[in-house]
Amino acid sequence: ERKFASMVGSPFAVSCSSGSTALMLAFRALGLGPGDEVLMPSHTFVASLNGFYHYGARPVFVDVDPETMTMDPEKASDAVTDSTKAVLPVHIYGHPADMGAFVDLAEDREIALIGDAAQAHGAAYRGTDVGAIGDMTCYSFFPSKIVTVGGEGGMITCEDEELYLNLQALKNHGRYEGERDISSMPGFNFRLPEILASIGIVQLEHMESWIERRRKIAKRYSRELEGVGDTRVPVERDWARHVYYLYVIRTSRRDELRTHLKNRGISTGIHYRVPVHRMPYIEGRWELPETESLVNEILSLPMHPLLTPEEQDAVIEAVLDFFRSS
Repeated sequence: ERKFASMVGSPFAVSCSSGSTALMLAFRALGLGPGDEVLMPSHTFVASLNGFYHYGARPVFVDVDPETMTMDPEKASDAVTDSTKAVLPVHIYGHPADMGAFVDLAEDREIALIGDAAQAHGAAYRGTDVGAIGDMTCYSFFPSKIVTVGGEGGMITCEDEELYLNLQALKNHGRYEGERDISSMPGFNFRLPEILASIGIVQLEHMESWIERRRKIAKRYSRELEGVGDTRVPVERDWARHVYYLYVIRTSRRDELRTHLKNRGISTGIHYRVPVHRMPYIEGRWELPETESLVNEILSLPMHPLLTPEEQDAVIEAVLDFFRSS
């Protein structure tokens, strides 16, 4: 916890059992309940929603910037109501949301700002790590993430000491430090096992080199694929540090290209094919044209720090061949 807090430049960090439980703890600490609303993008993994949905709070889905694919702060501002208690920007794929605008929104409307950085270890907004912005920031150490713990794990960063102490108690059956026999509040067993934490400590020592390797791979992808067919490569705003948890292109021929790459022995992914507002347990109709458009076009190309130049050559050549032959 101390090492992670120091890394992001936040006074406090609270470890927990997963990225999902990090979100659940954060929203429990805010005291959200039935009738409360949380602004969030629909273009994210469903865990972003479930972090508060279990408490009876209602999602208000906000459309995204079509280039960064993060929540549009102007549209978020328009969606605030008297019931809004929090805004949840998601740093999707490793590109930070426009946090300056969200800080202003949260302060002006007196709502909580919680960042979902499950995919954004090391991402920064105007030189400040996303984990040092807002009331709380939630991370995941799932095995596919930029930093992992050899299993499931999560982390919450925050600046407020009282909030930190409450989070520590909530994850440990509601017991504050030093209280073995007294639970001061209803809590959870969301602790991170120490053996997994020890793996995470070692992983953190390599994080920067792994991110730089991801950024180098992404730069080459973009150089080779920009302007090929109707391919749209990821952007990196001038105020952002993108850490490329995923390298996601857009093309109207996504499914054809994916089949072509599969036939070449190249694995790809779609993150995410079904937006959260279309989950069967979500009520209401939502007009999110940018989200509805991008989910039909996004394709995740191979991206990890151990990807070799020869492997990347094969991916690039396969994409070029697809568009040359069509």
